[in-house]
Amino acid sequence: MRERDWNNPCPVPGDRIEADGLVLRCLPSGGAVLISGDLETAMAALSKDAPMIGLLAELPEKGDFALRIARDRALLCTPEPLAIRVGWHDGYALSLADDLYIEIDISGDDDGTYLDSCMSAQGGSPSAMAVFAEKACLVARARDAVRVWVPRADAAEVWMRLRLLSGA
Repeated sequence: MRERDWNNPCPVPGDRIEADGLVLRCLPSGGAVLISGDLETAMAALSKDAPMIGLLAELPEKGDFALRIARDRALLCTPEPLAIRVGWHDGYALSLADDLYIEIDISGDDDGTYLDSCMSAQGGSPSAMAVFAEKACLVARARDAVRVWVPRADAAEVWMRLRLLSGA
């Protein structure tokens, strides 16, 4: 059926959108593990020094970090995929999530106008989850840029919306 043909491709690492000083880049993915349950115990076992990041909080310059999704869920992001045993452990469950999200870097939005057109939430929430380009995404800051983790299933649609909002 033609209505099921999706002619907008999912962004891949290296894809860019540029318009009026705004630069959006699809970044290569590292490792990612979805944690459910007792986050403190899981983080102590997997990456005890990794910070837990909330909405629009600053990402560390290097190393592991976790994006809080909910009170009992987080996405642990690592430079390289981890060798873990998936399933239930002592109070928490682990799932490989290396291909669950597409990571997009947005820079050049000095006055925040572009970000405001994509989402209405402000920083300060302990959860990094927000509605971004009409989809549930994880959003944090990286120096002078905003990083967005878009569920892979929504990535083509979000990339198209971001292109339209940029005026490219």
